[in-house]
Amino acid sequence: MIMVNMKDVAKEAGVSLGTVSNYLNQKKLKPETEKRIKKAIKKLHYVRNNAARDLRKNNSSYVVFVLPTVWTPFFSELTFWIQKDLDQIGYKTILCLSENQYEQEKGFVDMAEEQRVAGIISVSYSNITSHVHSGIPLVSIEKEDTGLFSLISSDNYSGGELAASELKKRGASKYFFVGSDNESLKAMTARKSGFVDFCNRNHLEYLLYKISSTSNEPKFNDQLSNVTKKLIDYSKTCDNLGVFAYTDEVAFKLYLKILDQGIKVPDKIQIIGFDGWKLSKDQSLDLSSIRQPIKDIAKNAVRELDSQIKGKSFDKTPRIMLPVSFYSGKTTREVD
Repeated sequence: MIMVNMKDVAKEAGVSLGTVSNYLNQKKLKPETEKRIKKAIKKLHYVRNNAARDLRKNNSSYVVFVLPTVWTPFFSELTFWIQKDLDQIGYKTILCLSENQYEQEKGFVDMAEEQRVAGIISVSYSNITSHVHSGIPLVSIEKEDTGLFSLISSDNYSGGELAASELKKRGASKYFFVGSDNESLKAMTARKSGFVDFCNRNHLEYLLYKISSTSNEPKFNDQLSNVTKKLIDYSKTCDNLGVFAYTDEVAFKLYLKILDQGIKVPDKIQIIGFDGWKLSKDQSLDLSSIRQPIKDIAKNAVRELDSQIKGKSFDKTPRIMLPVSFYSGKTTREVD
């Protein structure tokens, strides 16, 4: 493929290089001159290299968005709103999927710094902020341990409390938490802590079941099967069990396993997840869940990043916690 540059356009149009530059930067030219340049661009199939232009100006319009995956409705919806909000204020999104791999994230940070992008928004469970050595603007979603960068997060602790409270309203006789065995996942740990503290304050009997991450699928499935068996055993002697799973993914897979064993949900076992998955823009999953304010998370992350890019200073590094809500689906009973 032959690369076409501005000089080629100028030669074809019979104008100076500066005139082509003025046209591309939307400066006013004579109608006849504009017409010739447009014709030359179309004939030569010229595409402007915005990245090169931005780097020369040292004023990039590109924002790197790093997240683990798009294979969940939560991350898909978050990506939609991040890109939409960035676009509305003139930024372009470079999507980078890390699969929770340290080296992948480090490579994305290195790329962002070398290319001098405008900034980074990240969802990192291995703490991407520890890789950043330059003064590049960065906003972290859900986890940021260094204290040097802005953090936007749902109130995970209150979400755990809310899950236990909603199960109590629905008359649960015994309470169960199903979550990760990785204590470094602070947001997930906060969900468990909120659940446990509510149970303790209200003298509710509870058990904690630890499972591996879904990234280790064979181990996860074995452990979830064991949890399912224990719950079914309890349901034989105790009606109306209340289960809080730390993500919708875990809750939904647990729900399917319980149904597969012929146990009725929510008659015998009630289940609440965390995230508030949506099947489409206007349709939520029938799973009862603690809903994260995904649209607000995106809006706050983009706003904070834009403030950093524009040089706004803060007395303290922003730590924004957003309220969660309960979505009542088919896996919990109606409130009496």
